[in-house]
Amino acid sequence: MEDTAKNNFLGVEKVGKLMKMFAIPCVLSLIIQSLYNLVDQIYIGNCATLGATGNAATGIVYPLTVIALGIGLWIGDGCAACMSLNQGQGNTKGTAKSVGTALFYGTIASIVFMIMCFCLKDKILVAIGAQGDILDKSSEYANFIIGGFLFFTLACVLNPIVRADGSPKFAMLAMAIGAIINIALDPLFIFGFKMGMTGAALATFLGQLITFVLHVAYLFKSKTFKLKIADFIPSKAIGSILKFGISSLLTQLAIVIISIVNNILLFKYSASSGYDTAITQGVITLAFKVFGIVVSVAIGIASGAQPVIGYNYGAKKYDRVKKALLYMMIATVVVGVIATIIFEAVPQVFLLIFGNGGEGVDPVIYKEFTCLTFRIYLGFILFTCIVKNLAIFFQAIGSPIKATIISMMRDVIILVPLSIIMAKFGGIDALLWSAPISDTVGVVLALVLTLHALRVMNKKGKRSSSRRHGANSRVATRRYRNAG
Repeated sequence: MEDTAKNNFLGVEKVGKLMKMFAIPCVLSLIIQSLYNLVDQIYIGNCATLGATGNAATGIVYPLTVIALGIGLWIGDGCAACMSLNQGQGNTKGTAKSVGTALFYGTIASIVFMIMCFCLKDKILVAIGAQGDILDKSSEYANFIIGGFLFFTLACVLNPIVRADGSPKFAMLAMAIGAIINIALDPLFIFGFKMGMTGAALATFLGQLITFVLHVAYLFKSKTFKLKIADFIPSKAIGSILKFGISSLLTQLAIVIISIVNNILLFKYSASSGYDTAITQGVITLAFKVFGIVVSVAIGIASGAQPVIGYNYGAKKYDRVKKALLYMMIATVVVGVIATIIFEAVPQVFLLIFGNGGEGVDPVIYKEFTCLTFRIYLGFILFTCIVKNLAIFFQAIGSPIKATIISMMRDVIILVPLSIIMAKFGGIDALLWSAPISDTVGVVLALVLTLHALRVMNKKGKRSSSRRHGANSRVATRRYRNAG
């Protein structure tokens, strides 16, 4: 009961205050997480000997990083959802067991994935779309990136757990320190020590290592659970963890599939469309990283709302659930609108950040394709943000199937085949239009499912209210009779 009381404020504090308390650190944590790769793009893009080719190389390795992230979020978000629902229901037994189980399986999964990537590294990179100089640079970059997957994945497991434990600021701080180390070491290794792609990867590795160490240190001062050695013995809690977190994994896997398909299509159709492969793969990589920053803000808002929604849904306080959803959607729309205005009005600003493509690249064509990509491919990013948020909403209320449907519809079922068809018949310029079309269809489905969920919630709320009213009436009647 003591542990339940510690997080009871989730059911009584003002929803707006709770949203600020959880969402702001969560948004910052995810932005910082995205900066790990984005910072590399900035320094690599502004290095004359790396430029667009170096950025294309990091884009080749990017899917592997996203898979590692997906594994971590699958287990971490799933464990966090279990924690929040259990706290809302007043059921604190097994919380430590869930965390220990999550860490056990997270460790095993990250080690297996890391070994697999090392053994099949070059074959994987070629299959993704790397050739020639891009393959050489991506292979060099991958060495330290793959070596850091154990620390990176486990930090991703622990970060949602720390937030669900009621310490969103610590979760943010741990990510921030690692990112600052990465930002500080990147120019030193790339330009100072002239380590090129290896320097960028090593800086990322060290930042992730520090982030992991800080998260592990938190386990010794957690609020709602205390880990014992016995908690790390695998338990049936993994079933609930994997079920509730599956949407997070599929969201990341969808990004992997899109990234791989894009790299292959760009390699196949760039020349016939009048572009150099280094330009198209490099620019799409930049677009994906900027896309990731914006979506991270939206997902951070939703992930910050997740403990509030999960707790109150478990406690059957549906009015508070709906209020948290409303605040979440308003904030998301604001973020999406601002991003859209920037992409449509001043896409050339990203050339100032990431450079003009480096040696051997036509700066005019590079600029034209960059502006075209940001204006079209990211033009409906508002809809993307809404889709991602509503998937997390369904995850928070214990509806992983609907969360999965929403995540997969936009990213895989529609976007991937549409990209292939449009690239085949219209080239690279047509491929860019596949994203806004998919965003539109995806957001319609997400909103329909959400409206249905709200109607169901209203019915449950009325039934609960009726039962409480009936119980109060019976109590009042008994008191009247006793008094008589």
